Parts: sequence; C-alpha cells; structure tokens
Amino acid sequence: MSNKLTYAPFWFVWNPDNRNPQHKHETEESAIAEAERLARMNRGATFVVLESVCARRVDDMLRIEMRRDSDIPF
Repeated sequence: MSNKLTYAPFWFVWNPDNRNPQHKHETEESAIAEAERLARMNRGATFVVLESVCARRVDDMLRIEMRRDSDIPF
C-alpha cells in the first residue's frame, strides 16, 4: 500500500477581517474572479486567494491480537 495520496489542488478566497472561506474553487482563475467580485462589492476590504499546497494525515494505528481463540468482532 502506498503512503502517497493524490488530490486535485483547490483554491479559497479569504477575507482576513471577516468569516472563513465558504467555497472551494477548482481553478485559480475562478478564485481570482471571485476575489475581484467580492472586492468590488466591499470597497476597502482585502480578499486573498489561497492555494492548497499539500496535506498531511497520520494513519498508523496497528491492532495486535494477543488472544489465541478470539472471536470478538471488534
């Protein structure tokens, strides 16, 4: 089993003075267009385009059975 997982990159538009991003954009162009739209609607507010770069996940639980005749299903 490989430890490398592949995900498609995505982008968020973030206003540091407001709520967290609400929409995951599939293209950089879509996120930039949304940042520009929001900036026009909210003069003076800053909208930052954030790109996903990498992700990490720990998945290392190992179960070791010690009983010889264990039929417990969990």
